[in-house]
Amino acid sequence: MTRRITLSDVAEKAGVSRATASAVLSGKAGLGIRVSEDRKKAVLAAANALGYVPNTAAQHLKKGDDNHIIALFTYENIFPSDSGSEFYPFFQGIQQEAERENYDVLILNNWARDKSRSSRIRLASGAIMIGVNRDDSDIRALIRQDFPLVFVGRRDIGNSLPIHFVTFGYKEAVSRIVELLAPRANGRIVYISSTFSSAEPSADKSYYLHAEAEKRGIEVEDIVLCDMPSSREVGEVLSAEAVVFDRLFIADLFTPVFNARGIVPGRDIFGAILEDDWTGTHCEWTVWENRRPELGALAVRYLVALLSGEDMIPGEVRLPVIEKQSTHGF
Repeated sequence: MTRRITLSDVAEKAGVSRATASAVLSGKAGLGIRVSEDRKKAVLAAANALGYVPNTAAQHLKKGDDNHIIALFTYENIFPSDSGSEFYPFFQGIQQEAERENYDVLILNNWARDKSRSSRIRLASGAIMIGVNRDDSDIRALIRQDFPLVFVGRRDIGNSLPIHFVTFGYKEAVSRIVELLAPRANGRIVYISSTFSSAEPSADKSYYLHAEAEKRGIEVEDIVLCDMPSSREVGEVLSAEAVVFDRLFIADLFTPVFNARGIVPGRDIFGAILEDDWTGTHCEWTVWENRRPELGALAVRYLVALLSGEDMIPGEVRLPVIEKQSTHGF
């Protein structure tokens, strides 16, 4: 990962003092600070050549801004008052932790398309981003401007840009679930995912599942649903000794099939869902415990650390999760 270009780098390349470079780039040249036109051009040329962007968090600290606002930005068409939403537990944790940290929360839904409205996010000191239906070009622009962002869930926005995020400890959780399934799997696990769930977290879970199964000599048969399960896909699941679903809603698609045949998950068919049971309604499958409020709170603490000027290395901060075994056991 490349080092962020600093104001000192610009000053050195332009052959001027750091104070002169700061005056030019902050727009203060000529406003009580005299800078020649040649030096001004040299600083601007150096900044452009190096790809310099200002450090927004540092500017807030230097000015002593008391802007204790965190933007909670979601790309999903939701609002946190809907307790039935899968994002609601995240909102709970974010709101409670923000209050403890003495920050107000500004909630923004969807990304405004016109430039004047999309700048609303800058009313806040930094932002926590939730959702996968995002516009990476806007995210890249914010990161290039050094606007403090923390994602809930791993995100890859390309261009080798640094990005901060918090996520569940999928690797350890998936490893534990494969360990539990191995004695029942008879060398084969059927893994069911969906084209409607193809974001980075699902890709991570799939990778860890395949890697862990390969270590144990277990074959993973992948089924990717495009819509409701077909008769062939239903047959593949029913023939399996062990099944793994990527998301809760995918497992729910097979519930009518199991009910119609009198099949009881955890007794007649063994398996797991690679998601936390945030609804509290999937005790027949092995899942991992609901820690969404804790992950939301962790995102706030991460963002506050950025805003406080701590030297946070871009990347992930993982929240460990523990599996909850099927009520029927293994």
